[in-house]
Amino acid sequence: MKSPVTLLSCLFDDVERLEPDVKGLDRDLLTIESRFKHEGYGFLSVHLSALCDAFDLGISEGCFTCPTNFSKIRGGAIPKFLQGLLCKVFDSKTGLLLETPHHHIVKCVREILRIFKKVQLTSKRKIQLERDAVSEFVETDTVIRNTTFDVNRVNLLRDVVRLMLPNLDGFDSTMLTYRHGPGGVEEKCLPNQKWLEMIRSLSSDDDLAVHLGLDIPIFDGTLPSSEERPSRQHALSGISRLVMVPKDCTSVRTITVEPVVKQFWQQGLNTLLRDNIKKCRILSTCIDLTDQSKNQHLAILGSRDDTYATIDLSKASDRLSLDLVKLVFGSRPLFLEEVLNSRSASVKTLKGTYQLLKYAGMGNALTFPVQSTAFASLAICGILCTDGKRPSYWNVRRAAKRIRVFGDDIIVETQYAHQVADWLISFGLKVNQKKSFFRGNFKESCGVDAYRGYNVTPVYIRHEPIVTGWNPEQIASLVSASNQLWSNGLYSAATCLSESISKVLPLKLVSKFSSALGLHCRVDTTVAHSWDRKLQRLVYRAHIIVPCFNKDDRLDGTAALLKTLSMMDNRRNGFDEFPQSFSKFDRQVKPLAIDEKHLERSVRKFKTRIRTRWAPAQAG
Repeated sequence: MKSPVTLLSCLFDDVERLEPDVKGLDRDLLTIESRFKHEGYGFLSVHLSALCDAFDLGISEGCFTCPTNFSKIRGGAIPKFLQGLLCKVFDSKTGLLLETPHHHIVKCVREILRIFKKVQLTSKRKIQLERDAVSEFVETDTVIRNTTFDVNRVNLLRDVVRLMLPNLDGFDSTMLTYRHGPGGVEEKCLPNQKWLEMIRSLSSDDDLAVHLGLDIPIFDGTLPSSEERPSRQHALSGISRLVMVPKDCTSVRTITVEPVVKQFWQQGLNTLLRDNIKKCRILSTCIDLTDQSKNQHLAILGSRDDTYATIDLSKASDRLSLDLVKLVFGSRPLFLEEVLNSRSASVKTLKGTYQLLKYAGMGNALTFPVQSTAFASLAICGILCTDGKRPSYWNVRRAAKRIRVFGDDIIVETQYAHQVADWLISFGLKVNQKKSFFRGNFKESCGVDAYRGYNVTPVYIRHEPIVTGWNPEQIASLVSASNQLWSNGLYSAATCLSESISKVLPLKLVSKFSSALGLHCRVDTTVAHSWDRKLQRLVYRAHIIVPCFNKDDRLDGTAALLKTLSMMDNRRNGFDEFPQSFSKFDRQVKPLAIDEKHLERSVRKFKTRIRTRWAPAQAG
């Protein structure tokens, strides 16, 4: 593959095969070649994505508005680029949506325009976006500072939340299921060293150690001396660190890296809140934090008959104010006190240290369930206001059945969408107009794009499609994209990707249920290479993505005991980090799930290798 235009050329061949009466595709490809030559990936990832935003809005609201980066046809409303496809969706003169545009055409247009939306950023572009992200992170606190809540709405919200999570305060902090999360910590520790660093930090605060169920002083001989112990102010200062991770070609996501003790504390409260959401007869009807397929199903259903609207919030965690969290959990004072104490009150950025008015960044383990609860509560209030109902238990429960919330993805019955959005905005949140669809037959939620009851989600290329070296992450991503394109009937594009990969790594047929790298087929057949006498089955040689390890991350003494006991407690409570029921192949394919040497090494983040293993063959 010489350039990404080659992949688009193959994609155009697929579109021409699927829609043979579409005209002008050769001219469109010449336009792509010309603009890519002068504008580079900016055209493929930014400008084509902007055109797709206009397309999505057009099929939702019924009228297309051409973006400024594309010239229109003479006397018409649609752009010259892709006019052969767009004229089958919109009237070329007025831009109005045709009565029955076929979903196949919609899917083809969106695949062409979105395929490079999430390609990795160039270094120069990434630096600029990171600077903008830091500025916006700080500016949102200014917005929060200037936001005042309506008294009547505050009173209604308080009446609603009193009916939720009735057992949330009935907990013993020493009995919660605490654990370390997979992410980094402010102290920049390796995964195993988190346990040692936590002991060092808690050694300056015996009361907190006991509060978390860790009676640290009993471990004599392994604690640092009084001179080595950090001061309590330093150990539990509550200052997180702001970092950025790529989101797509046009933005980065801000993450707060929490202090090790704080994130350990937050993980226990996270488990407590999630368990109470499942048991709450109100919130359990509209929130399931382990299954986003319910939101996806409603998005598809809403696109078919316009019964549901999808609402997406922009920078939701950054705009979730501390005052709003205090309102939502004010009727559960014991839990709220734990939430506030475990929260990092300040954050270090490239521009200095700031006192946070927002509740927390995305790095806080509690952010996701807390914001889901807050948004669901506001949505319920909006429904009650629309219906003119008082906040009784049964009215609140009936209102909860009309919504579905997963983080900042909110689905609500169409008749309540504007009122719910108004409630969200009145508490300092911002509705993302590009990704919110209140009416029409296009909906988007939790990674699924739906039109008239059909899934029209495109396949995304997250790395440059030109494979020139041994990059396991790039190869695995492109293999996945190739298989997705194949399953969507885009065979030329899929073959183009697989041939590019095969120059570096030969690909074989593998089962779609396997973690092995390879090509999928519709009958799910694999070619056997040998016979396993021990397990009495056919096997084949497959390429497997395996992790790289930090071999110098050894743990012993008190910290090793603490980690082992915590793992046992987590397994009893459903966090089975090291299950023992895997077969030999499962242990090879899923090395992250079991590691007998977990006290001697740890998985290195963002670093993998490709190895060859035996896998069971399967005949379709």
